[in-house]
Formats: sequence, C-alpha cells, structure tokens
Amino acid sequence: MQLYIGDNIKRLRKQRGITQETLADRMNVSTAAVSKWERNETLPDISMVLPLASYFGVSTDELLGLDAAKTEERIQEILNERDRLSALGKEREVFDLIVHAYQEYPNDWRIVEEYMWKLNYDPNCKNRCGAEVHKVELYHLCERVLDECTLDKVRYSALSILGGLYGTDGLDDKMIEIANRFPGSYDTRGMHLADCYEEGSQEWWKQVRENTADYADILMHRIYRSALKVSEPSESIRIMKKAIDLIEMICDEEDYGFWNYNLGDLYVRIAHRNVRMHNLDEAFENFEKSFRYLKAYDDLPKVSKHTSFLIRGNVFDKRQINSGTENNAVAEHLSYLLDTDSYRELKDTPQMRALIAKYKPFAGKKKDYFNEE
Repeated sequence: MQLYIGDNIKRLRKQRGITQETLADRMNVSTAAVSKWERNETLPDISMVLPLASYFGVSTDELLGLDAAKTEERIQEILNERDRLSALGKEREVFDLIVHAYQEYPNDWRIVEEYMWKLNYDPNCKNRCGAEVHKVELYHLCERVLDECTLDKVRYSALSILGGLYGTDGLDDKMIEIANRFPGSYDTRGMHLADCYEEGSQEWWKQVRENTADYADILMHRIYRSALKVSEPSESIRIMKKAIDLIEMICDEEDYGFWNYNLGDLYVRIAHRNVRMHNLDEAFENFEKSFRYLKAYDDLPKVSKHTSFLIRGNVFDKRQINSGTENNAVAEHLSYLLDTDSYRELKDTPQMRALIAKYKPFAGKKKDYFNEE
C-alpha cells in the first residue's frame, strides 16, 4: 500500500493543479504531513482514505493503487478501439464509446480530452453543430481543464475548443485572445526537437523530414482553401495547381502516401471548374486523374514508407486516418460527383458513362487495417 498511495496522492494533486498547502487545508492536516505522504515516508491515517478519494473523485481502490494497472489497461483498450473505429469512419460508434468511457473515467485527462472533442463534433447533431448543442457542457469542461489539468496537450485542446465556442457566440475579442495564447508558427514541438540533435545526425534528419512533411501539408491546405474562395474558375484552377506543384515537389519519387487523397480531391475540384468554363476535354482529363489518385490511395498498404529525399523514411499509417465516412475514397468522391451539377450536365456523354463504369467497381467500404494479417 505504501508504494502506491503516496505516488497516487501526488499524481492526483498535480492533475488538479493544486499545491500541497491547498490539499493540506482541505484535509485539515499539516503541509508537512502531505509532503511525507507524497515521499512515501508515512501513510495517511486510515480515516483519511475515504475523504481523499472523495476529494479527488476516485475510488478508494484507485487511491490505494489496487486497480491502477487494471485502469490503465482498460483505458488503453478504449483508445485502441477508438483508433480502429475512427479508421473505419464509424463516427457514431466512436462517439458512444467515448461517452461511456467518460462516464467510467471522468477524471482521466486523456478521456476528458477525447470527450470534449466528441461533443464538439457530435456526429449525431443534424441541424446544428456539436459545439452549439453541447455548448454549456463544453464551456464547463474547458474551464475545468484550464483550472485543474497540467498536461499541455489537453490544455491546448481546451483552448482550441474554447476559442471556437467564443467564435460561435460572436465573442471575437475573446476568440483572438485565446488564439494569441498558442505558440507562433516557428515555436513548435518539431522545430524544438530538431534543435535538440546534432545537424546531420540520424535523429536530426528524421525530425527535419517529419517537419518538412508537416509544414508542406499545412501550406498545401492553405493554398487549397484559398483557391476555394476565388470565384473566377480559371484563377481558382491556377491556384489549385500550385498546391499540386507543391505535393509533386515534396514527393519527387511519386511516393504520395496520403497526398494521393489530396491530389484526387484537387483534380476533381479542377474538373468541376473546367465544366463551368465549358472546357469539357480538360474536365474529363482531370476527372480521370482524380479517380486514378483516389484509387491509388485506397490501394495503399496498411503502412507505407516515403522514399523521396525531403521526406525519406517518414511512415504513413492508414490506421491513423479518419475521414468521418465508412466509404473508401473512390466511393466517397463518386457519390459527391453524382450529386453535382457537373454530373447532371454530363451524365449522358460517353466520357462520363465510361468514367463511372470504370471506377464504380472500386467503390466500397474502407478496409479494416486493424484486423489485416
């Protein structure tokens, strides 16, 4: 018992972000007594176990460390199942899983973080987004995290969600205030880690290449989002092609990995703009490119490694991707195409019929890579 209870008191106290003095005051003991508990020099009196457990919101077994290993194993099972369901696009199942997990472990910050994000993007919400429907609870959870949690990752999640809530409520000044609490563009974990290693070392190259992929992905999406805001079709296409050029520069050996999906999405957007400009030959050429890249994405193995110099050695794991749909990329974009004005305009053309016939057999559900041999 002595091995665990002192460590657990210290851990729970830090999770709540309180001092030894505060805990001593709440338990009506001296600060020295709390200090000795946490150093495992003495045990709390047996009469203190229930008040301590109640104060921290845990069971007496958890406080005493009797079920610590069992709890950790159970939480890892939950997080692994979350990953599996997310990779399959089963968002409602993930939501239910995390809601039940939060009911079971309301004081584990990993579960709290997951629960906040699931409320924020509740897939069961139809007419309003999750952030609106669960606004009161989200405000409470974010404030609780910022008051009690010392884990940076969870705190940044709370700040991100809180900024979105302020935006929803039209509190622009508060939203900007929250945004200014985040690090600057160069003040990232990846940049600092690269500085920890000797330039040219194996660790340095690994981190630099991870950073290159991350920043390229951010820049590509910024270019893409900018193109969507341009109303003139030819100019929008010109900007989208810059995003394509960036991907091709980074992946000079055509080892696109997830960027296969981005290329597919870019080319289908370009094709729709070609239709609006009545450049039908270019439209069909870009529709073909789009579905070729989307099929390449669906055909990727569970894990693939990049070979291009700038990102060599970076690993793409399809189990870590969640697009929010159970369909594969070809099925997702085929469904999107069939619902557009472009399709309605071109559905009777031989080229469109041939395109649909060629790729419809590849449309289906995502592979379950977690159970793949």
